[in-house]
Amino acid sequence: MSSDPADYAEARWAELQLQNDLDWDLDAITDRREAIAFLQRFENRLCIYSGYVEKLYSNYSLVVPEEDHGGITILPAEQAWHDTFQNIPTDAVQPTGIHILPGETLGHHGLYLKIPGDHPLAASRELPFQEGLKLLIQRYQAREDSFLPVLTKGDLREYEARMPSLHLHRIVASRLSRLSQLEINAIKGVIADHLIGLFRRG
Repeated sequence: MSSDPADYAEARWAELQLQNDLDWDLDAITDRREAIAFLQRFENRLCIYSGYVEKLYSNYSLVVPEEDHGGITILPAEQAWHDTFQNIPTDAVQPTGIHILPGETLGHHGLYLKIPGDHPLAASRELPFQEGLKLLIQRYQAREDSFLPVLTKGDLREYEARMPSLHLHRIVASRLSRLSQLEINAIKGVIADHLIGLFRRG
């Protein structure tokens, strides 16, 4: 490894560009323009997790090809190292079954959350984003846990009637054993800041 910090940083970014965990395929999406527009509503509003490098990015850009083919690439902000969290193991990031939907899917406006029931036999609920977010925060707090939603590759999907949706994963704070409490609190803080931004837009 080079002792020059600039060379080291350049090598790390080159490595990042070679891996495809931040390249999102759109082949399964029927209306790619609508899906891209929907995803862009969440740029820098939801953190992106890469299991390949075990990192969480809170400051990034969505690179969309000009052509009507190809996928989206998530490009972390090069200078924003303080907005990147490392050593987050893949087993600390779990699917939630929660989806963010455009309200048009349900005959409404704004964003909606489709939230699974508390147990497998309970029906899911579709709630306006702000109302659903409050419910989720309360539900996880009741379990002495935190609702820390993130996106991973594959979370941009189609819902009924070929409308785009975002499936949410979450970080399980109790599994971040390689991080200090200060680092865990920083992750909780940045996710909360992002959710507040979404809350105001939802």
